Amino acid sequence: MYIRRYGIPGKRNANQKLRTCCRRLKDADIECRRRYCDFNALRPEMVVGFMAQCAPRGPTVGEMWDCASSRVDHTPCCRRQGVIDQCVVYCETTNGVPTDYLKYIVCLSQFDKIRFCFQEYLETHPNIDGDL
Repeated sequence: MYIRRYGIPGKRNANQKLRTCCRRLKDADIECRRRYCDFNALRPEMVVGFMAQCAPRGPTVGEMWDCASSRVDHTPCCRRQGVIDQCVVYCETTNGVPTDYLKYIVCLSQFDKIRFCFQEYLETHPNIDGDL
């Protein structure tokens, strides 16, 4: 008999959908995928380490960002969460992650709110690959 460890049988939670997406990223760094492809690991205090470690490793940051964000416009959720105007650029993810990371260092304080929106979306929608 097969028993799922988390959530409703046959339905993945947001973190499971994120990890499923990341496992398919063949060009992304495996160490970064293992360490950071988890909503609990994408906390504000971890983002600088993630960027320092993973940005130099090919398409890793952009591909993992796509898995977390689903490339969906999360602006309405971010506004409800009170994300400051300067950081809403991280909520509108249809074009991928902004590349001028240092310009948005102030947004670290907003990252929990942004992450909440990404996670909330994945709780009720398929991931970017269509996994439920």
